[in-house]
Amino acid sequence: MRLLLLVISIGLCSISFCQDTCFVTIKYGENPDAGKYAHLNGIRMYYETYGDPTRQPLLLIHGNGGYIYAERCQIEYFKNKYYIIIGDSRFHGKSENGSEELTYDLMAEDYNALLDYLKIDSAYIIGQSDGGIIGLLMAMNYPKKVKKLVSTAPNLRADTTALPEWYVEFNENDLKKADEKISRGDTSADLFRLRTQINLMVEYPNIKDSELNRIQAPVLIIAGDGDLIKLEHILDIYRNIPQVQLFVMPGATHFMLREEYRLFNQITERFLDNPFRRPTTKEQLLK
Repeated sequence: MRLLLLVISIGLCSISFCQDTCFVTIKYGENPDAGKYAHLNGIRMYYETYGDPTRQPLLLIHGNGGYIYAERCQIEYFKNKYYIIIGDSRFHGKSENGSEELTYDLMAEDYNALLDYLKIDSAYIIGQSDGGIIGLLMAMNYPKKVKKLVSTAPNLRADTTALPEWYVEFNENDLKKADEKISRGDTSADLFRLRTQINLMVEYPNIKDSELNRIQAPVLIIAGDGDLIKLEHILDIYRNIPQVQLFVMPGATHFMLREEYRLFNQITERFLDNPFRRPTTKEQLLK
């Protein structure tokens, strides 16, 4: 049960600690009118689209243990302005697992393939947590695909330089418990998926700070001042991206997309709608 609660808390933001009050008109992730499957990169990937396909594409990428519904507050807000594309990552939701080890690079390949499948040359991207990591990898590995990126609470490493010690131990202990259940004969598909999702957070990502220098697109890094990711690690990410802005949300946690969705959407919209700028105080003083 503790294993299940871990993934729910990371991906879906349980009601017990969230102030999730955004109104939605559709059960996103369960909408047969908008949902389809794409055969790509060795899996069937489930995705939904919303809005006018002639508008600027906006790809949303959910976090670990989540699925399309986790980004409901963003779909609802942005669907009348952009062409929303959102999928279930492999090993999540309705998408297939595939036969390869789950890594962030592999999921970045999936989302790149999804944009190819939809014949989209470039897109804005909003990614949260694991989705933020995938967004960074897409900007590094498929630069032409990423027009602008909002990477929310990403981490480059899975160790205590990026995450608090209690959380690293938490994941390692839950991985051991999952392995113990499997060794006792539990072969359920749900446990296999859960074990894979936890292992992803224990073993990955392994991105060097210097690799971020390859990113060409404008990037907005967002984190909460009560985030799971250490703020000093967020600053390391910020300092290594050429065209980057930083927003640290006061009184917010790792789940700000739902807890503080109004402010999150407002700041994100400001970034996406306006030309990228990095004014400095020195420039202002010396005018």
